[in-house]
Amino acid sequence: MSGPALVPGLKQELFHRHKEAQQCCRPHNLPLLRAAQQREMEAVEQRIREEQRMMDEKIVLELDQKVIDQQSTLEKAGVSGFYITTNPQELTLQMNLLELIRKLQQKESESEKAFS
Repeated sequence: MSGPALVPGLKQELFHRHKEAQQCCRPHNLPLLRAAQQREMEAVEQRIREEQRMMDEKIVLELDQKVIDQQSTLEKAGVSGFYITTNPQELTLQMNLLELIRKLQQKESESEKAFS
């Protein structure tokens, strides 16, 4: 499977395949067919959950790397309070510092426009 975009199509294809098989099945074999199809659907759903979990982990790792890159850049630029850390309290402090810097920059920008 190539990712979550294929999930709806995969399940729909499986559903249609199961429905066709049920229509061609002899009545006395139908319970066995339905049980096998249920197992197949459960296996597909488990595979989808596992792939989604792996995708989520990959995204989290990429975001963690972005945070480290940002911390490193701001530390090298000499911005006080920034250094590489994974401590949640320190990360919250850094996010608050970034928000303060953004607001100060926004106010400065608004002041410049008022005097232009």
